[in-house]
Amino acid sequence: MIFTTISPDGFPNAAPMGLHNKDGRLFVRIYNSKTLENIMKKPITAANIVDDPVLFVQSALSDVEPERFEFMKDFPVLKDASGWILFNCKCKKGKTISVVELSPIKGKINTRKLKPVNRGFNAVIEASIHATRYVVFREQKYLEHIEYYNSIVKKCGGAREKEAMGLLYELIGHKK
Repeated sequence: MIFTTISPDGFPNAAPMGLHNKDGRLFVRIYNSKTLENIMKKPITAANIVDDPVLFVQSALSDVEPERFEFMKDFPVLKDASGWILFNCKCKKGKTISVVELSPIKGKINTRKLKPVNRGFNAVIEASIHATRYVVFREQKYLEHIEYYNSIVKKCGGAREKEAMGLLYELIGHKK
């Protein structure tokens, strides 16, 4: 999912995160980031369900263009989301990772389309995770993981997944 937040100045932000459910509690783990800063100042977030691999890479490694957002009662959600859930947030601040407990407020389903599992799309998600780590740590092992997932995209991905991998390599400053 891609979570959206808003800054105190009204600028929307988007970042992919994993939604966790433990004992009926929903939460996300967030590293110190713009997303966490926004939640600390305005404790609301929206979980956007997306199936666009390019949007996923873009939200992981750069800023999403303002025109990709729409506002629901002054809060940003992604226009291209299949649906979204708006949450109140309760943050337990950590040194580098904070746990944000989520309480649903409301949601909306924009489309009800069935999309088959695509190994290429899943590989883009995994590559994006390693790319965010590569950007922070600049360790070769993350590039090796990215290349492994890129090989899956080459075999199993469609045009959009291949475009997403090209963007990923561009955004991490690595020519492919």
